[in-house]
Amino acid sequence: MTWKRPEHIPYPSVWHTFQAKDTESDQVVTYRVQDLPEERFEEAIAHMMEYFVYDEPTCRAKDIVNEQQSVDEIADLWREFVKLRLVLVCFKEGSDEIAGMNMLYVSQQSDKEEYQCKGSVWRCIYDLVDYTIKKANVYERYGVDKYLGAMGLSVAPNYRGRGIATEILRARIPLCKAVGLPLTSTCFTAIGSQVAAAKAGYEETYVVSYEDMAKVDERFVFPNITTKYVKCMSKRVE
Repeated sequence: MTWKRPEHIPYPSVWHTFQAKDTESDQVVTYRVQDLPEERFEEAIAHMMEYFVYDEPTCRAKDIVNEQQSVDEIADLWREFVKLRLVLVCFKEGSDEIAGMNMLYVSQQSDKEEYQCKGSVWRCIYDLVDYTIKKANVYERYGVDKYLGAMGLSVAPNYRGRGIATEILRARIPLCKAVGLPLTSTCFTAIGSQVAAAKAGYEETYVVSYEDMAKVDERFVFPNITTKYVKCMSKRVE
């Protein structure tokens, strides 16, 4: 990943604020979505390791937490993402507890180096995502040479049910505008994130069922998965 955040963009910046219920009562409070501060990088990785790898459907179906090499490799990839200073985090006003976050990166058509990993579970999940993104043909379809991508959207359990995932996805747009990215596009593997993306105005760029994916590659069989489709969903920055 060769993309660099423009130096004139203040970091960390707040990109979006919204109102939602408090965790302690039915009172409506303010939440903000901002850049992940540098001093919170390792805490952010820990958050993803505590929630995302257990909750995300393909990780859960393949029991990724029991293959240490795969767990280590996905953590290392996220560590590369946070260095780009694009990762979004949500906080409730008056609290420094991570309510939710989105691991973001920039996909550039000019980047030729292929990502390599060796853990069999993570390789399988990554290849599933990579196949879907390539089928979506994002660069050509939208006429762009780079876009904001993501691999990991998570909301802490005690903050769920407040629309936080949707608001984090909305916050990508002002972020993209500021740093000069014309599009955001992501492979969403869970029904919850797909619904959140639709609410945030993302369109379906490519959709394939898990049943059909199992015919593409015998590795793409995910036992007891309840989400029916894998969806690449995108939103232009206007």
